[in-house]
Amino acid sequence: MVPSPPARLASRPVSLKTPLALSLALLLGTAPAVTEAASGRGAPTSSARKSKKKAPPAQREPHPESPSSSDEEASKATSDAPVQAQTQEPTPAPKPPPPLPSAWAGRTVVLTAPVDPSAFESAAQLETDLRGELGAQMDILLVEPAALFPAPPPASLAQGDALFNEGKDLYDNLDPEAAAKKFTEAAAFYQRHAVDTSPERLARVYIFLGASRLLNGNSTGAQEAFTRALLAAPTVYPESALFGQDVHDAFAAAKQDLYRKPRGTLTLDSVPSGAQVTLHGERLGTTPLKDLELVPGPHQVVLTLPGYLPFGAFQEVAPSQRGELRPRLEPTPDLAAVQALAAEVSTSKSLGSDKLPPGVARIAEKLGARYVVLARVEQKGQGRVQASLHAWDVQQKNRLRGVVLNPADARERQRAVSQVHDFLTGKLAPDTSFPLALPPVVKKPWFWAAVGGVAVATTAGILLATQPNKPLGIRIGNPGAGW
Repeated sequence: MVPSPPARLASRPVSLKTPLALSLALLLGTAPAVTEAASGRGAPTSSARKSKKKAPPAQREPHPESPSSSDEEASKATSDAPVQAQTQEPTPAPKPPPPLPSAWAGRTVVLTAPVDPSAFESAAQLETDLRGELGAQMDILLVEPAALFPAPPPASLAQGDALFNEGKDLYDNLDPEAAAKKFTEAAAFYQRHAVDTSPERLARVYIFLGASRLLNGNSTGAQEAFTRALLAAPTVYPESALFGQDVHDAFAAAKQDLYRKPRGTLTLDSVPSGAQVTLHGERLGTTPLKDLELVPGPHQVVLTLPGYLPFGAFQEVAPSQRGELRPRLEPTPDLAAVQALAAEVSTSKSLGSDKLPPGVARIAEKLGARYVVLARVEQKGQGRVQASLHAWDVQQKNRLRGVVLNPADARERQRAVSQVHDFLTGKLAPDTSFPLALPPVVKKPWFWAAVGGVAVATTAGILLATQPNKPLGIRIGNPGAGW
């Protein structure tokens, strides 16, 4: 006879929570699979699970800086080799590469889509902020537009060069009036191509123009041309082999007059911001740049940003005045097509669906990305801007549902970035419905029927085992149990 249960168990009432706990324990047996399905990357397929052979572990995307397998085998072979007597000083071992993060996200693209034109600038600024904050994470690999959307080739300046050469021939043949017309046309052509024209090229045209006007008796026009040459390239001066002393004197007088004038200030910005600023061929930094002190006159400004068409202009600066230049940069045709897809996704009904929107898949295919992060930006009442941040894992078909934030609030933006980072690196389970995160067996009706049966049998067994009198006795078909 089996000894009766200890008095401590028999004297206590049985809690009805025990069957539920045991039932949950059965479910928790699938917890590792659930966790792997929710946060794993590259889980094996059902066909692999049915294989008799042990499936190889899921491979993570190779990090660009991770050592190759051949390097690992070589290092292993070196470590396993027998130690020999050293006849000379050992060569210092190479410095090992820095350890890779324990988890890292594959190629990720960050895009924003303004709902209406009034939210365009806010969307552009949010995209810049998100790229900077996510790109600062060591385990996030952002897609670089510079490599995917290179700037178009420079424009041809052959027409301007031909005009300059024609003017130079006329000047050498002592026809200053006709030469001045050609030089004026050449200068106008170069100014229309501010992005591709070098300051030295333009300055030389103005020096010849000033010399032609001076030779034609127009001293005022000559001083104006020499001033424009100084503004284009302050280090350029008339060559002694080509010009006489009168040209040198007039050029020096124009220089003294220019630098005696009070300076003005110029603020440079762009939409989106972060564009490289080049002033007269010299790089100054990235937008925004505030209150640059400049001599009065037109100044050659070029703004470049990867993925966008370069912008160039000759911005006028007035004496003792403050000026501002803030152009809206135009995307390259390839980037414009991607932005159109992002706008399509942001306004489609599939944005709130658990299924992967087709536009997201096309964006990932165009950019070679695994993860797509999209912020939908809209203008609310009283000038308030609101954004909802979404993220998708295109390979695993997982998603992070919209995280609402105020783009201008750094704390809210950092909170949203933290959630996106956790999603990309697998620390945050994807926002999908419960059955989608479970193994396929859990979705079968017979599985839940079996679980219910086990739970009922377990409950009955515990109740019978804790009764002082065994009313069923031998009728349960197990006389050896003493029931």
